[in-house]
Amino acid sequence: MDRPLAEFVDMLRYADVPVSIGEVLDAGRTIELLGYEDRGLLKAALSQVMAKTMDEMESFDKCFDEFFTSDVNLDLQENNPGQLSEDEEETDGSSPPPSSLDNLQDQDARQESGSGDGEGGGGGSQEGSPAEQSGQGGADGEAQSLLEMLEQGDRTGLTLAMNAAADSANLSNIVLMTQRGLFSRRIMEEMGLNEVTQEINQRRRNGNEDGANDLSGRLDILFDAVRDMVERQLALTADGKSTQFRQDVLKKVKLSNVETRDFRLMREMVRRMAKRLTDMNSRVKKVKNRGHLDIRKTMRRNVAYDGILFETHWKQKEKDRPKVLAVCDVSGSVASVARFLLLFLYSMNEVLPKVRSFAFSGTLGEITDMFDRYGPEEAVPMAIEKFGGRSTDYGRAMEDFKDLVFDEIDNRTTVIILGDGRSNGSDPRSDILKEIKTRAKRVIWLNPERKSVWGTGDSEMPRITPYCTKAEVCNSLVKLELVIRDLLKTSS
Repeated sequence: MDRPLAEFVDMLRYADVPVSIGEVLDAGRTIELLGYEDRGLLKAALSQVMAKTMDEMESFDKCFDEFFTSDVNLDLQENNPGQLSEDEEETDGSSPPPSSLDNLQDQDARQESGSGDGEGGGGGSQEGSPAEQSGQGGADGEAQSLLEMLEQGDRTGLTLAMNAAADSANLSNIVLMTQRGLFSRRIMEEMGLNEVTQEINQRRRNGNEDGANDLSGRLDILFDAVRDMVERQLALTADGKSTQFRQDVLKKVKLSNVETRDFRLMREMVRRMAKRLTDMNSRVKKVKNRGHLDIRKTMRRNVAYDGILFETHWKQKEKDRPKVLAVCDVSGSVASVARFLLLFLYSMNEVLPKVRSFAFSGTLGEITDMFDRYGPEEAVPMAIEKFGGRSTDYGRAMEDFKDLVFDEIDNRTTVIILGDGRSNGSDPRSDILKEIKTRAKRVIWLNPERKSVWGTGDSEMPRITPYCTKAEVCNSLVKLELVIRDLLKTSS
């Protein structure tokens, strides 16, 4: 796959246009047939290969137009005032502004036409350039240094060197606006900035100010061209990469520290995680994992074939769809974690169809009907308003929970309790938790605090953990996903 296609595919994926490996191969064959010359034909052909829906087609059109734009042009007339006025009068403003690298060639041609002594042709010193002194660049086919290309105004060589340096500097990894200067500097250093800077300083020390200023001006033109390339690359993928970068950060940040402006993005991330886990848990098992051969059913079905085993039947092991009872402390910072835990559980209704939810800070009550009626996004604030805002009392909550559902807990029930275990000095009623563990399949306690503070202050975690199947720190989306993944794994 050629480089432009690879970068274009990355851009599409960052724009939420899913492109499979097969589609990339088809796109490669399309480009082999059509080439890049006719952009309209290429756009129509690639859209048939890569875009499947109307939304994807809209994103594809935008990405294609942004990606296959012409090179950045830069008007640098202010660097050479008065020298282009005659050309402007002749063209009457109808021609496009020269690119920064074109300007290098124009400047070089003007200086060569006006040079009459030994200091012309790029402003080199009388002793000659370092490249000439070292014998570099004299042989045909040998790579030229940046200094030589600048002095000769070699636009083609500079363009190739810029592209090679951009690859070496991993320009495609740029994410933030604040990285523009960093990548521009890296590219210039890859091209040989240090050698040119040393030559400029040497010319000034030798008293050749005109030569130093000429080379410095050419270097500034190149800097502008590099910055244009960096900004264009940033414009191509900044939105998608910035969103992905933000998502990677939000996955690991404490849920209690998530800002309100990020809730919408977090909800979308939770839904994607839940869908991925649902798909993983809903896949048809491979033949080797189907179970044991059902001999009786196989023999009965093959009587018509004189006992020849044309049809085989297997003893299927049905997946256990656990009953989940989610008990959430909705006081203080714990409410933020409860919001996403409940959203996660209710987003997986295909594999967790029997989820009942309870909320408490002081007294405990069931909020399942709120979720069924309004959905998680509206139900969580309603539950916090109804059951939050009181002094946390785990003992009272355990008593209420036992009164409501204790008789319904059996060996298929998973009880998930989310809370920090801080009961404000009251008895957490770990004896009730012990009874629940005896009846349930498992009891999972999720605590948003780090383990090093369990048992400090009014934390009752040392009295709680002996009666839990598992007690885990859970304060980020990554850890929340691991807990749900483990729940589904042990249920199959």
